[in-house]
Amino acid sequence: MTILFINGSPNSNGNTAHLAATLLAGHDYGTLNLTDYRINAFGQTLPGDQFDEVIERIKQADVVVLGSPVYWHS
Repeated sequence: MTILFINGSPNSNGNTAHLAATLLAGHDYGTLNLTDYRINAFGQTLPGDQFDEVIERIKQADVVVLGSPVYWHS
């Protein structure tokens, strides 16, 4: 079984990644940091777009875990 953690945080080693590491402790998993890919607006075909690479990694996984930071302030 392949597990893919998709990290939506701009900080690849931040709290979102640490939470995923805790959740997935004891399991072998890969990480896909969205900040490592150039993803343009959906529906546009622009040079350098890597959205298809992200989709391919998702298709290869049996389990996908999405992580997104929650920012708040007063």
